[in-house]
Amino acid sequence: MDFTVIKNLADLLDIHLERYQSLIDFLDHEKKCLLSLDLEGLLVTSQQKEQLGRNIIKSIEELTISLSETALMLGMDTDPLPTLAEVAAHCPRPYDNRINDGAITLCRLKNIIVRENEANRHFIEQSLNLVNDSLNILTGADRFQVEGYRKDGTKDKSVKKSQPTKISKEV
Repeated sequence: MDFTVIKNLADLLDIHLERYQSLIDFLDHEKKCLLSLDLEGLLVTSQQKEQLGRNIIKSIEELTISLSETALMLGMDTDPLPTLAEVAAHCPRPYDNRINDGAITLCRLKNIIVRENEANRHFIEQSLNLVNDSLNILTGADRFQVEGYRKDGTKDKSVKKSQPTKISKEV
């Protein structure tokens, strides 16, 4: 039996895992740039991260096609597309362990990426709030308040609108 299709899937999975690991490295560098307020480094990292994102999308498409081809070759149903673990269970050795380990690693890397993204997002929001508060203090906007509105400019729904004054004809 020719295992070229299975080997191709395992090789594509390895490339995909390398790209996810690179994304984690970029997120780590992004965090360092945020903490040191290195805006130039942040811009360069963002551009590189964007290119890597395009490469990840490309590898997902290639991986999906290869997964489908491998499932067909193994006599599996492709609707819905089986998971990497399901395909690995039908693969011969040594590909079964390689693909299954890749699937586990991919899941772990995705979880790390979600956590890193969340941490960076939280840091950026905190920084923006600090800048906004500083600007409010510098411009005096923190002292100015219009009835019916909060200091941040949002409408205060707890304040009841007063009824318009009625003028009598006798005036």
